Amino acid sequence: MFSLRIPISSSNLDTLKHDLIRALPKVKSSHRVEALARGLGFRSNAALRAELQLDTPIAVILNGNAFLRYLSAHKFNASAIHLYRSAGRIAIQNVLTKIPQLSMRGFGLGSPERKPDRSRESLRERQSQLIESRKELLGDDAVEQFLLSLAFLARVQPTKTIRPNTNSYSLKHMAENFASACPDGEKLGPHYVSNGAFIAAAVHAGFEYETYVDEFGWYSLNVSFNMAKSSLDILNHENRGR
Repeated sequence: MFSLRIPISSSNLDTLKHDLIRALPKVKSSHRVEALARGLGFRSNAALRAELQLDTPIAVILNGNAFLRYLSAHKFNASAIHLYRSAGRIAIQNVLTKIPQLSMRGFGLGSPERKPDRSRESLRERQSQLIESRKELLGDDAVEQFLLSLAFLARVQPTKTIRPNTNSYSLKHMAENFASACPDGEKLGPHYVSNGAFIAAAVHAGFEYETYVDEFGWYSLNVSFNMAKSSLDILNHENRGR
């Protein structure tokens, strides 16, 4: 189980509506927007619109059950995963904006690799790879990896300091073995989790991180976090017991 908090603006609302049109084309437009408003914690679309007119930022916690209840009451069968995917995409985009080096692979792309002709990747090639890898983090599968990671991280206590042995690559393996579901019960994991999706989830959840640079000045793909060993030990034990 997890909770997902996102900021709501007119732009983000348009993104959510566009995603739901693609995901739920058979649901009437009026019902989609009303279900969305309830999924964002409002009594109606009109109430949501009125709140957006105020100058204060709006932060909401997704309510997939309210979203589904409205659709069910109007004879539409749907899954809350569509709402969570769309909102998760917004959350990931916010993290990508904060961390220009973050990609699907992790922090940056690691050290340059050799191509089949044994030459090193050029800076332009690496920049192109980074752009594409960052786009991957906004795909449906990557968003579900992000949501699964959030569910895992909801069980992890933060510490005051960053612990070097909390390696994101090791932690993402723990997250992908974690049995979890959306708040409405739809299964999320166990499922593969990329290094980048896990890092994005940890940053979104408020954990601090530390990067590492090798002797040649290249960032390591992995980062460390301020996560309690006791929490991680319990989760690791639970995973092994399944």
